[in-house]
Amino acid sequence: MKRNIITWNDDNSLRIPDGEIWMSDSELVDLFGVFIPKLRAAIGNLYKEELVKAYEAEQTLKIRKNVYLTVYNFEVVLLLAYHLNSHHARAVRRELKERISRNHKPFQVILTAVKCQ
Repeated sequence: MKRNIITWNDDNSLRIPDGEIWMSDSELVDLFGVFIPKLRAAIGNLYKEELVKAYEAEQTLKIRKNVYLTVYNFEVVLLLAYHLNSHHARAVRRELKERISRNHKPFQVILTAVKCQ
């Protein structure tokens, strides 16, 4: 499985690669600047609140014999950015909002009145 991760550049900007995002605990800890227990509690809360299902959001990869790595998809990364309260999480939220705003295309909503008899 080819996976991509979101990382911080040397100039403190966020590098979000194209393709599927799958990140491990340690990569998420580096991204959000929190400790493992805080991260795992936040992921547990996402599952408990049923914001995301574990069977959709995580995969276990076999690295080598008897060594496995659990990775989480981009939906979990996005939810964690809004669930965690750290300087890095705020920076990730800000960057994601800016990128969405930059690529946003206006759309029109057309409402049609229907006369019921």
